[in-house]
Amino acid sequence: MSVTSSTTGGAASLDDAPVSPFHRRIMAVAMGGPFCDGYLLGVMGVALGLITPALALDALWTGLIAASVLIGVFIGGAVFGPITDRVGRHLMYVLNLATFVVFSALQFFVTEAWQLMVLRLLIGIAIGADYPIASALTTELVPRRLRGPALSGLVLAWWLGYGVSYWVGWALTGLGDDSWRWMLASGAIPALVFLVFRAGIPESPRWLASRGRIDEAKAVVRKHLGHDIDTAELLSETRQEQRGGSGLGNLVEIFKRGYTVPVVFCSVFWICQVAPAFAVRSFQPQMLSAFGVESTYGASALITTLAVAGIALGLVVVNRIGRRSLLISTFVCINVSLFALAVLPVHWAFLVVALFAAFQFFEAAGSGLQFVYPSELFPTDLRATGVGIATAMSRVGSATSTFLLPIAADDLGVRGTLGIAVVITLIGLAVSYFLAPETKDLGLAEASSRS
Repeated sequence: MSVTSSTTGGAASLDDAPVSPFHRRIMAVAMGGPFCDGYLLGVMGVALGLITPALALDALWTGLIAASVLIGVFIGGAVFGPITDRVGRHLMYVLNLATFVVFSALQFFVTEAWQLMVLRLLIGIAIGADYPIASALTTELVPRRLRGPALSGLVLAWWLGYGVSYWVGWALTGLGDDSWRWMLASGAIPALVFLVFRAGIPESPRWLASRGRIDEAKAVVRKHLGHDIDTAELLSETRQEQRGGSGLGNLVEIFKRGYTVPVVFCSVFWICQVAPAFAVRSFQPQMLSAFGVESTYGASALITTLAVAGIALGLVVVNRIGRRSLLISTFVCINVSLFALAVLPVHWAFLVVALFAAFQFFEAAGSGLQFVYPSELFPTDLRATGVGIATAMSRVGSATSTFLLPIAADDLGVRGTLGIAVVITLIGLAVSYFLAPETKDLGLAEASSRS
């Protein structure tokens, strides 16, 4: 159903509300979950080489531990996305960060490979839950002009966390044989900090309206955005049918209501971005070493820092050149970088590092759309479900690639494995060209009605 935002007596709509300190606070606090996600995943890339001899890991256990957090994200997104649409954003917004703190700290005490795998799985479930919660709440609380940069900012936070983890991990390598324990447990610190800052964030007024709680929704708008914001558009969020239960029925309803194409598009382009990226990041020091690069931890930290600049660029241009152009152009660039690594007779360390850096820079520049597109293409009562499905499907690809990379590298070599990544990114480019819509100038109701 297409609904056009309206105003009363010249008052601004929610989509066109003036930017306020409240909006900036929402953006900053929402970045906590992705920051912790990036940190918890990135620090494993540094620690894995030390964990392998400490826990006597073979190739199978190495792949399982590296992929377990991604399997957890699949579960968290698929299960907690629909639940978030049914029970609300606010409560789970706080609880999932609390689990980051507990399970991160427990990693310090593991003595067996299976214990670490279970803890990484549970951490992944919490991460997967945070994706639909943080993106839905941010989408529904910030105005149209901030939506693209704010959602891209969530990925910037991921990259900042990922980059910080490499520098921290590199610094902790001097602590001896147990340094990997300190690396993994250090993830509890940023999670605890952001947990404190999330206190006091209100429930989404759009979600309250979608559940028929109009008066509560208007009260949130008046308290946090002011009395001069028109709340008439909240009425358009109300659905006649108010469903109960856990929310898992949304997994079926999202297809029954005609959102199959957005689900396919968001899932496939996200898979094709993250499947090569997660595999490369998880084993980047080892891959650089295979190309003859010395000081692999330092090179990885430098590459990751440049990747942060990539997502910063994406954040700046997402409202200027548009979502579609950004997605297609970055897929072209990451494909060229991977192709060069796979086929060129590269013998110079600086060129190898430059190509890895180019791959991560352009992949990061386009990765902000992983939050933008799913958040814009689904209506409020299905938004977290849509983001959750896309998140879950993307982690099928990333977990599979991370698990198979050490096995494939043994059989095909690093170049052969990178050749598979070239094919994956070509699929992403094709799907983006044929299915990617342009949503940068649309209100939320209009963007989801055109899906």
